[in-house]
Amino acid sequence: MEDRSLEESMILALDGKDKNILRYIPYILQDFWEIGTSAGDVIKVIKKYKQNYSKLTVLDLGSGKGAVSIKISSELKCKCHGIDGMEEFIAFSIKKALEYSVENLCSFNKADIRTEITSLGKYDIIVLGAIGDALGDYYNTLLQLKDYVNTDGLIIIDDAYIEDNLEHSKYLKKNDLIKKTKMAGLELIEIVTYEENNELNAEYDNEFINLKKRCIELIEKHPMEKTLFLEFIENQKNEYDVLKNDIIPAMFVVKNNVDLI
Repeated sequence: MEDRSLEESMILALDGKDKNILRYIPYILQDFWEIGTSAGDVIKVIKKYKQNYSKLTVLDLGSGKGAVSIKISSELKCKCHGIDGMEEFIAFSIKKALEYSVENLCSFNKADIRTEITSLGKYDIIVLGAIGDALGDYYNTLLQLKDYVNTDGLIIIDDAYIEDNLEHSKYLKKNDLIKKTKMAGLELIEIVTYEENNELNAEYDNEFINLKKRCIELIEKHPMEKTLFLEFIENQKNEYDVLKNDIIPAMFVVKNNVDLI
């Protein structure tokens, strides 16, 4: 939401509560390159629905450390532009683009995606990789993005949903996703779910172990901030429990269909 500060928006996207943790996030996430979203899964979606890959333009909102953009450009040879609010992540992304020899295809800049997007042109593909409601709820996010995706372009949102017989304060039911997409004048053409649940849960467990390890190291370095790190560990544990038990992680593939507008 626009009335939040950039820092507040970023910490919510990271499933945190205290924005004072932000200055430690680069250290805590040092073991991660892909943060939340699988670049491989995004590439599969692009290959399924698009051709002439090298001519595509991709906008990666909340690009984190640049894994999605860099891997897309490396494999499909198309142009990607990533935007993130954390300066350290942008610096890492630029360095990684050089390492993958895609610096001429990938560009990154530090900015608030909520305002930066209004100064950009249109793209063939817009990716929102596990950034929560940084642009508002699902419906309002689509309303904002539809003006920046080309006709027959795709919006790929990495998030989650719940079964239609359940209720949740944060996540939508599958039927509601379909309805709200149509209300926005767009078309939900696929919901990609992750069927290997045991494998996914093992990945979540490993991620949490790394997060917890880095937080404990920070407690040793900054004992006065112990409560901050312990609260972050607890918040992350709760979020991983939700991912493993209460919701269905998925990728929503939305098409900009001029016939529906």
